[in-house]
Amino acid sequence: MPMHGAEQPGGTSGSGPLSLSEDQRKHLDFIQAVIARLASSSAAAKGWGLTVATAVFGFSATKAVPVLAGLGLVVVVFFGLLDAYYLREERLFRHLYDDARTGEIEVYSMKKDAYIDRCTRWQVICSWSVLGFYGPLLLVGLGALAWSIFG
Repeated sequence: MPMHGAEQPGGTSGSGPLSLSEDQRKHLDFIQAVIARLASSSAAAKGWGLTVATAVFGFSATKAVPVLAGLGLVVVVFFGLLDAYYLREERLFRHLYDDARTGEIEVYSMKKDAYIDRCTRWQVICSWSVLGFYGPLLLVGLGALAWSIFG
């Protein structure tokens, strides 16, 4: 009988489900738990960054205090870099998950550093999730700064 997909570890074809051992399933659960925590931390960074930046920019524009607008820009950059860190770690663990799912790595291995070349910091910073969220916040901050200086 011809195979309809690439041969996978455990003797199954790529088109069918993989037969995983209990240890492999538990390993996938561990990795998924890390991914979920990182995604939660990324969402929290976005929430706090938006809240703090909006408050600081609003107060700066209302009271015409350029220093506060500058501080708000620093806050946006800080939370953007923190969010990018969480997102990169999450992506590295997703690569680890893919290899653990196909049996390409040792069971219970959490060595995500083998995937660093697949996910650079610059790629993460330029992603829609980071630049698309924090870029407009930076523009609002620059507007608040200009308003507090010239308005």
